[in-house]
Amino acid sequence: MAGYMTALQGYVYEGELVNGENTAIENGMFVAPTIANGQLVMKLPAADTDTKLLCKEVTTIYDGMPAYRFIVNAVGKNNYFVENGFEVNSAAVYDTTLYSTASGKYLRAHPIQVGEEFVTDKVSGTPVVGTEYGILATGLVG
Repeated sequence: MAGYMTALQGYVYEGELVNGENTAIENGMFVAPTIANGQLVMKLPAADTDTKLLCKEVTTIYDGMPAYRFIVNAVGKNNYFVENGFEVNSAAVYDTTLYSTASGKYLRAHPIQVGEEFVTDKVSGTPVVGTEYGILATGLVG
């Protein structure tokens, strides 16, 4: 559904690379720059257990939907956090297409750095506060 940065080390976003997957990529997921068909694109990352994401808090976003706040304790591979900007009418019915980027469309993503924090509901299972997680090949925290 969604994800957003809450504490950044630098306000740097990559916005010139396209979603190189055959499916939509949602806000709050992780991607990595990859060469595909001779073009630099963003694709779902390789599993990364060297990146350490500490679950700091269980929270909610958008009408009480469960989400988790993480702090980046270590960075392994070159992964980016997807955070596209959308105009969302909070009074309207929730629509997942407003939070995703279709295949071949430009992504807005931030290269994660140690000390940064983010909130996301793009997790595998139910994270436990005080536990570190990595990044899965699905682009989820887990």
